[in-house]
Amino acid sequence: MIMKHSIKQLWLAMRPWSFPVSVAPVVLTAAFLKASGIDISYGMTLWTLWGIVLFHAAGNLFSDYFDFRKGVDTDPAVGSATITGGLLTARETMIFACIMLALACVCGIGLMCAVGWPLLIFGLLGASLVVAYPWLKFHALGDLDILLTFGVLPTLGTAFVLTGRLDWTSLWITPTFATITMAVLHANNTRDTVRDSHAHIHTFAMLIGLRASQWVYYVEEWLPLLWVIICVLTAHLHWSMILFVVPAAVLALRNTRVMKGASHGDNIDTLDQFTAQHQLINTVCLLVGMLLSLLW
Repeated sequence: MIMKHSIKQLWLAMRPWSFPVSVAPVVLTAAFLKASGIDISYGMTLWTLWGIVLFHAAGNLFSDYFDFRKGVDTDPAVGSATITGGLLTARETMIFACIMLALACVCGIGLMCAVGWPLLIFGLLGASLVVAYPWLKFHALGDLDILLTFGVLPTLGTAFVLTGRLDWTSLWITPTFATITMAVLHANNTRDTVRDSHAHIHTFAMLIGLRASQWVYYVEEWLPLLWVIICVLTAHLHWSMILFVVPAAVLALRNTRVMKGASHGDNIDTLDQFTAQHQLINTVCLLVGMLLSLLW
């Protein structure tokens, strides 16, 4: 049973190192709206943040379950070790995933009652993409799923929660983090190309090959930094934001060098975690920059 496991085991099973990719759209959208002169509710922001992290945890657990069943995850030293490493059994992982999804839905229903029924559309789309992610990943559509689940939908959904309307201008902030999120998955799939082929699944990285996968990763890592410059030039972000992306640029450079080594047989086993670190630092830098820009 799930309850026989320690809190630490359950926490590790959710792959918390990946949570920066779900935190980013909520906090950055809220900061962007605040920097744009819109008064926001910090309580509603935290409520929204809690809901998307629960959805993310559910998605990770569903992915681990189906990866194990499909024969993708067999080595605890590579990839997720939730099941192969003995943290949870396959059955417990599915049960835990359903619990997290149910809690996320409860959180979403509460938000819907607070801000209006149109939020239900975002919730249903998000839940559907979370549940469908394993199948979409196995059919080379996982990257698109991630872009929608952790990019477009949470940006618009957060903006709706905080403004009460569908604010399309909030999508200006999405490219500053969304492609790094895609890069986390892409790094994982590039690493797992051989194992995925043995399991008879087809990811985007498999279809385009190693060399093209490397270039896709480079673009995904550097596009957010370029987009910040574009936003500054178009007056959607304060000029000072360019200063705050320097630490994130250092991590992007490190990660692209690691990915470049893949063509020479170098190990990229932890590149997905390195990319999640980039997402975390990128989010913190952008958040601090946008909030400080209010003082200048």
